[in-house]
Formats: sequence, C-alpha cells, structure tokens
Amino acid sequence: VKSLKEQLLEARSKSMSLFGDIAHRLETCAEINGIEYINDSKSTDLDSTYYSLELMSKPVVWIIGSTEVENDYSVFEKLVKFKVKSVICFGTPETRIKYSLASLVDTYAHKETIAEALEFANTLAKEGDAVLFSPACSSYEHFNDFRDRGNQFKAEVDKLNNWTE
Repeated sequence: VKSLKEQLLEARSKSMSLFGDIAHRLETCAEINGIEYINDSKSTDLDSTYYSLELMSKPVVWIIGSTEVENDYSVFEKLVKFKVKSVICFGTPETRIKYSLASLVDTYAHKETIAEALEFANTLAKEGDAVLFSPACSSYEHFNDFRDRGNQFKAEVDKLNNWTE
C-alpha cells in the first residue's frame, strides 16, 4: 500500500510526463554513456529545486548555484542523504551550502563556472546516474536569466557529448 506522499509523487510524475520535456524544467539534454544530463535551470528557488530532487529516481550528481541571498539549505538534507551522491556548487564560494550538505554526500566541490562544474560532474557520474543542473537560486548575478543559464549548461553538455563521440 502506497503512502499518500508516494501517491502524490507518482501523480506529479505522470502529469509531468504528459507534457514531455519543457525547456529548462527537468529537461533531459542528453544521455551520454548511460548518464542522463538534466537541465533544470528554471529552478530559481529552494522550493522548485526541492520538487526536482524529490522526483529523481536515479542517483544524482547535483550541480547547485550559489547566490548572495541567504538561504536555509538544510531543507534539502533528507533528500540529499537519500538521493544525491555528489554536490557541486558553482559561482561565488558558498559556505552555507557546504556546511548544510557536504557531510551528507560522497563528494562536495566548488567550481567557478558551469563548464567546470559539469566537467567535474562528468568525472563523478557513473552509468545509471543523473547529472541534475538545478541551481536553487536566481541567475541575475552572472546570467541574463534562467534561459541564458540553461542554454549555457546545454551548450556545455553538447560539447561533452561531441567530445565523447
């Protein structure tokens, strides 16, 4: 017997699948060597990223953005403990993310750019994993908007895909 929470998650997942991939919202960019690369740049706050992590069924290498806004990343602790194997923060060095999540995963790292974060994520991910780009913050400090940020992620995934072919 499924719990109410499990039933709700299943219903959400089914309803999302009816729409197919929506640009920048849990959008599968590529599958390379059995690793799924997911662009979730539209996740510009903690709630939307929480939802995205909640829907993940594969082990996750999570790329999260940093921001000058103070956030309580402890809301992710339970999800990270059970779904995420590595956390890679990109952008401005962020100690709140590190102190909330680093001890819960096999690997925590900070990288300056999306390209560096994705390159490192690719070294950590294994067949059957998902690399989830779900920043949990706005993009205005370094990008025009979430679309620009998501397009840069997708361009880097394309480069990675071309490099592995």
